[in-house]
Amino acid sequence: MAVGGRRAAAGVLTRHCGSCVCPPLLHPLTSRLQTQHPQALILISGDFNHAPPSTTLPTFTQYVTCLTRDSKILDLCYANTMEAYRSSPLPPLGRSDHKLVHLLPVYKPPVERQPAVSLTVRRWSDEAEDALKDCFHRTEWDSFCDSHGEDMDGLTNTVTDYINFCVDNPIPTRTVRCYPNNKPWITPDIKALLKEKKRAFKSGNKDELKAAQRELRRKIREGKNMYRRKMEDQLQQNNVSEVWRGLKTISGHKGSDHQLCLTWRSRGTL
Repeated sequence: MAVGGRRAAAGVLTRHCGSCVCPPLLHPLTSRLQTQHPQALILISGDFNHAPPSTTLPTFTQYVTCLTRDSKILDLCYANTMEAYRSSPLPPLGRSDHKLVHLLPVYKPPVERQPAVSLTVRRWSDEAEDALKDCFHRTEWDSFCDSHGEDMDGLTNTVTDYINFCVDNPIPTRTVRCYPNNKPWITPDIKALLKEKKRAFKSGNKDELKAAQRELRRKIREGKNMYRRKMEDQLQQNNVSEVWRGLKTISGHKGSDHQLCLTWRSRGTL
């Protein structure tokens, strides 16, 4: 299921599972889920009467802080994110001797915690590249050397400014907004298909919804394959910095706000 645009996996443990056998079984299960879905929200709830899994789940946070049975806290809820909920007790349900626990969410997704970043990117095309090549071909490069002589710093600055001037003229630009929850393989085509899927859902046309979903899955596969090939090419070219940036993005490691936008700009897809 999805919670606030995020995938979520929830597990409820019964009284039988709350034995000493259950915690060792949680570790491989949660590890597999976190490997397959590093950005997913994982919730584990149960009556851990004898074996609280705090040592089994060191990266999870336990959110039930109110008494759930007499003077004890037996019903626990773990999540793989910090500062997500606060708990408050409610009356027991029916004849149960356990109080109900009301978890109020305080977690804000990254798209709400971090503002969108606006960047100006260039839209490269075959026509723009031909125009730039023609500009460089008609340039009298010897005039730069003659005017500066042995002054290498002045020559470097002048040539750099001229190249930037040539790039600014034929290459069109556009301003894009990058959100912190965007993935590097999400392209404008995929965003358009997401809007089309929402439109089909609101219209109630099941055939259009299925067609949009199939096309969306195909485009996402293409985007991921393109990103994978880019990572492989960078690895073969010993581009360690870009490979490390891509690995941090895939693993969900927190980076700078401009990371995804810089990745998109280097792909030249905008």
